[in-house]
Amino acid sequence: MPVHGFELIEERQIPEINSLARRYRHIKTGARLLSIENDDENKLFCIAFATPPDDSTGLPHILEHSVLCGSETFPVKEPFKELRKGSLNTFLNAFTAPDRTMYPVASQNRQDFYNLVHVYLDAVFKPFLTRETLQTQGWHYETDGPDAPLTFKGVVFNEMKGVYSSPDSLIGRYTQQSLFPDTIYSLDSGGDPAVIPDLTYEQFREFHRRTYHPSNAMIFFYGDDHSDERFGLVDQYLSEFERAAAAPEVAIQPRLAETRRFVYGFDAGPADESGNGADPKRSYVTINWMLNEITDVETTLALQVLSHALVGTQASPLRKALIDSGLGDDLTGGGYGPHYRQAIFSTGLMGIAADDADQVEALVLDTLAGLAADGIDPDTVAASLNTIEFRLREANTGAFPRGLMYAMSANQVWQHGGDPMDGLAFEDSLNSIKRRAAGEPRYFEALIDEHLLDNKHRTVVLLQPDAAARERSEAAESARLEEARAAMSAADVEQVLATMQRLKAEQDRPDSSEAVATIPTLTLADLDREARSIPIDMTEIDGASVLTHDIFTNGIVYLDLAFDLRRLPQRLLPYGELFGRLLLGMGTESEDFVVLSQRIGRETGGIGRSLHTATTRNGQPSTRL
Repeated sequence: MPVHGFELIEERQIPEINSLARRYRHIKTGARLLSIENDDENKLFCIAFATPPDDSTGLPHILEHSVLCGSETFPVKEPFKELRKGSLNTFLNAFTAPDRTMYPVASQNRQDFYNLVHVYLDAVFKPFLTRETLQTQGWHYETDGPDAPLTFKGVVFNEMKGVYSSPDSLIGRYTQQSLFPDTIYSLDSGGDPAVIPDLTYEQFREFHRRTYHPSNAMIFFYGDDHSDERFGLVDQYLSEFERAAAAPEVAIQPRLAETRRFVYGFDAGPADESGNGADPKRSYVTINWMLNEITDVETTLALQVLSHALVGTQASPLRKALIDSGLGDDLTGGGYGPHYRQAIFSTGLMGIAADDADQVEALVLDTLAGLAADGIDPDTVAASLNTIEFRLREANTGAFPRGLMYAMSANQVWQHGGDPMDGLAFEDSLNSIKRRAAGEPRYFEALIDEHLLDNKHRTVVLLQPDAAARERSEAAESARLEEARAAMSAADVEQVLATMQRLKAEQDRPDSSEAVATIPTLTLADLDREARSIPIDMTEIDGASVLTHDIFTNGIVYLDLAFDLRRLPQRLLPYGELFGRLLLGMGTESEDFVVLSQRIGRETGGIGRSLHTATTRNGQPSTRL
């Protein structure tokens, strides 16, 4: 029986995440909704849209900024800013990916959660999107006067100027472009500063109309709120739309027949500046492959394990070979990347001499060939399998809500035609990989052969310092601005000045009290009157205090050992953090660094260290490692 316009399509227990998953479809619009029900009080909502870019104007990125600049029900300039004043949210943000845009929000308080969901739904479906919004968030002309030259300004324009001046960002951008020359991944959804000013207001509005539609939406609920009220709130917005076409699927990139090589330059500053263009070892090189379709979840997991074995730790053989070569300063590339319809593997070095790029490529291929022929150390494979399994079971996202990681994992598969639950249920794939690794002596070596050494879809990207890069970029921008200025009449220039004044006035204008009052806030009645209770049992073992917390940890035991450093002279306490780092990173009398690293990875989910200094209730200093 439909629930607030939604029909149930699939229901499945997912014990790996201690949840009941229910997949729904909105009957009227076709909107997709995944409900992950469990006892996690940190509730999360996310609405995502497939937003494959048509060009590199950064339209998806600019639109992400713009829908959060006021909407019909909540007509304030910065809803996020106002929400933070009266919300207990544990996450409040938005993301633009190469092919989708996501709006996640989380809170442990039920009323707060519904308030946030309401604001988000209004923002994406009923934003103002005025011409001034595009000009502020995207781009506009500015000038100091009727006879002064023009400049480009805009929040995203300025942001992407910074991105395009960073070689770390550029090498990733060029790597993506090299592997997907025939798909939307060859474009920049974030925006190329040289192309952003091509964006028109008509394109801006049309892209929102076409992509921010229920028929193109993926909606995700997670946590301990299982009520039908969620569906009613969403249906209030969806039911105002008619069914429409979803965004077109991202095309499959045809495989290359041979390796392609690319050379790019980046702004290194004038050649005579010390540490800039004069430094011969400032280049980057990546060796890259296009791999499997992301909906093949078992292959994805197997390649994640392989990637960790190759480059995931300081002791990983491919990483170690690259670092020990002395050709560069550090790795670049990131290993396995599941962020596209077809995943990638990318590795290389930064801080190399440009002339050494061929040596780096040869070293990568020779190391892979040696590992495929001679075998990967079984302890390395076991450690990587264990590490990836721990990551999956822990879902330790640091400051991010756990539900956000699950939303991203589900969307990764969902958008490209897969079952989002397959992105969350990993047990079958993991057990299959373990069986194959145990029963097929060359299982991971065969993956190296198939997906890397025998894979002709390979690119090599060299990014090298170019002392003239900034000058060329600035000259091209100046020429465009001069051409635009020459085509302007006196009235056009006055319009530019008027737009500047209007945008400044809008920026300085405070929200009215009536507008601010529309933003929902919490009252004392909405707050829990008692603090959350965490079970704790205190015992002693050989005189040492032992605290045990019996809570759900997905089968993982967490152990913290605290060593009292009161006996140390005070002058040595600052070295406590360094000591902890060396303890884990230098090996022991019986095991060198590589063997110790393998054993830690094979037998634990990782060992960390931290130095804690505090003052006790009675005013005594306490330092523990």
